[in-house]
Amino acid sequence: MYILSIFWQQKIPVWDRLISKWLLFIVLVNFANAFIQNDDPSEILDIQPKCVLDEQATFAISRAKTDYCKTYLKEISCEIASNPNFFPSSLPRFCPIKNGNFGEIIGCALNTSINTTSFIAHNFNTSIMCIDFCLKYEAPFAAYGEFTGHCNCWRIFNNASVSNIFAINHTCSDWFADNDNGSIADTVTLYRTSFVPVGTGFKPEAPPNQISLVFFFLVSGRKSLRQVKRLMRAMYSTEHYYILHVDKNERYLYRELSKLCDRYSNIVMAKFRYRTTWGSTTRLLAELDVYKQLIEDLKWNFSFVISMSESDFPIKPTEELSEFLSMFPNKNFIVGDIGNTTEMLESSETRSIFVFCDNYLYRLGHKKFIQNIVYEFGSDWTILSRDFINYVTYGDDELIRGLRLTFNFSALPSESFYHTAVINSVYCDKYIRHNLRMVNWDRKRGCTCFNRDVGDLCGCSPVIYRRSDKKLFAGSTDKPIFFARKFDPTIDENIIDWIDEKVFGIDLSDSALYLQNFYHVEDSLTKLNDISGALKSIELYTRTMLVKHPKFHPVRSIELQQIHAVFELGVFQGYTFQYTIDDRNDFEIFVTQNAHTNIFSDSIKQLDIGFTIDTRDTVFIDRSRTFLDPVLVTVLFEWKYKTNEDISLVMKDPSGIVVTRMLVEIPEDIPIVDVMFPEITTECMIGIWSMDLVSNRFNNTLASLDFLIVSVNEMETNNDDNNLSIDVNIVDKFWPIAGICSVRKDTNVCSKRGSKMKTIPYEINDCDQNRWSAFYYDVKTNW
Repeated sequence: MYILSIFWQQKIPVWDRLISKWLLFIVLVNFANAFIQNDDPSEILDIQPKCVLDEQATFAISRAKTDYCKTYLKEISCEIASNPNFFPSSLPRFCPIKNGNFGEIIGCALNTSINTTSFIAHNFNTSIMCIDFCLKYEAPFAAYGEFTGHCNCWRIFNNASVSNIFAINHTCSDWFADNDNGSIADTVTLYRTSFVPVGTGFKPEAPPNQISLVFFFLVSGRKSLRQVKRLMRAMYSTEHYYILHVDKNERYLYRELSKLCDRYSNIVMAKFRYRTTWGSTTRLLAELDVYKQLIEDLKWNFSFVISMSESDFPIKPTEELSEFLSMFPNKNFIVGDIGNTTEMLESSETRSIFVFCDNYLYRLGHKKFIQNIVYEFGSDWTILSRDFINYVTYGDDELIRGLRLTFNFSALPSESFYHTAVINSVYCDKYIRHNLRMVNWDRKRGCTCFNRDVGDLCGCSPVIYRRSDKKLFAGSTDKPIFFARKFDPTIDENIIDWIDEKVFGIDLSDSALYLQNFYHVEDSLTKLNDISGALKSIELYTRTMLVKHPKFHPVRSIELQQIHAVFELGVFQGYTFQYTIDDRNDFEIFVTQNAHTNIFSDSIKQLDIGFTIDTRDTVFIDRSRTFLDPVLVTVLFEWKYKTNEDISLVMKDPSGIVVTRMLVEIPEDIPIVDVMFPEITTECMIGIWSMDLVSNRFNNTLASLDFLIVSVNEMETNNDDNNLSIDVNIVDKFWPIAGICSVRKDTNVCSKRGSKMKTIPYEINDCDQNRWSAFYYDVKTNW
């Protein structure tokens, strides 16, 4: 009872009170939230599980990073293993739209006489298992061979097939028990699963009007700040409401977005925050807690809640969306795809138990499908009615209780929970299989195991829209499409600008460049330590150059305030470093990357170099091309068209001597090659290197690029800034200074464009006049 008492002492969000049958679930959810919400959960580490663990659970526990997470995984695994009824084996289906009843007998027929096509087949020991199997696959009819155990699922059963039934309303075994002629081996009994397709088509039920909406943003990533603000600017109206859930790991993003709440009364932050890593079970907890906050605390008068991420962007005005939704009162716009459901039902992830801790989604074992219900899978971005939100949050019937429990231990819960709830509940007639957005799918590129670092599963993700995709938007004007995803201004901001100008009439002729924050002075010291060694070396260089500037000499103190990466239309430009000098004034210094990339062949689309690569969008996460004592680097090159050319990668040191030449085999997809560095003394590594893509047949260079290597020996790695040193001449060639600007510390960045900022009397540019500066008025994000 010690553990139970600790659970109830945790001050955590639990979405409803369940009857005693679900008490164990509450305990485990509380235990999970103790991990999620509690920074020091050591008080509940003395749990000694007494059970035989599943092989997958044992493997998961062995990989857990903290003692707390190991204990948490053990406890949950033992609870599930020792309780065969932990997950519901079956749940009632309340959808009033039916074609007969589950298991209703149509009759017996010769298998060869049925004139229809089964879309899926399986073998089962009982007819009930066959019928339930076909229900899962959203098939209205099941055909079961009682002698063979063979099961076929049918979506269509025509009149010609009915005429071949020789024993109406009887199973084949019953008919042959009363009639001693024929062979049961060639027959099948036909059953109804009761399923009827729902959610297809749009049929307005009310005249157009303006209604109040809630836009629910689930956002993460400090690089997303300006894009989130731009998204909100595009959608903001005093007639609607906005609530933001920021990933618990993202302190900078939360701190900066919270400032919007001081300016706008209809913008609030989520009360409870969770780590919403891709695929995590905590995503559903975050959503249900926000729905509770909307109804219990905020008491907003709204009709629909639209969930969105930082990767979404509207392609029609909010007024048009409000008017459209007003014609579909109480409907729920959820993408449920039958084809995707078939694929997901056959996936091992769907039948697995998942638990999230240590920022990782662990697979603990297997669970069975729940009988008597339909499973649906689709997009996790939804538009839900107020009534349905009340149901999924507070509903107390056996169906919704069982689904909340089950999906709390499922991967990607928001991609199935709402879909499965709506199609099995009394809300099945309020279901529209559409979420009013277009998505940039490229499954060859997007369906890769890019996310193995966050969970024991693979998945699919849309790719980023680029300027070349403008033609894809041509057909959306007359369709019920109001959003598109995914967008990323650090990859291609041109496409976002095009939509902004076209839909919202924003003049972007002199707009700010996109800034991605890497460090802020209000961050913890650990955040500064997390910055890459290469970026630290660039910062040390800019600090040195600023201190040596004749206008500042002598400098008594200098404190780093912010670091931003600068992008123009998705192209990386360089970094800005903001400093406070002598506790009086702020200065920004902008360094641009002087890295040359030369494409000499029409067959080459791109050549790049880095460490960590986003394979879906073929870009490096860090695009500085600056490396600190590298052991290896990764080279990416992409063809415009296929070629059988025999090629090599040639790496040259700063003096132009070839140190590595390696033959490259050209794969079907985009070539990504790891290049090892030979054993070279540190002094010989420092400087600007080159990487060439060479044709072996003609010995000519197809493409080349430069990159910089700095060494830890070039700077003293201690916390005393005065003792840091770096070879300025080496870094200056690769990172020349493009500008320095100044601004008083009390400058209001949100001031009107026409309001002149007061700057110190140095012959240095004013920051409000530089598009690369964080102090430049950003028309894209301010309103």
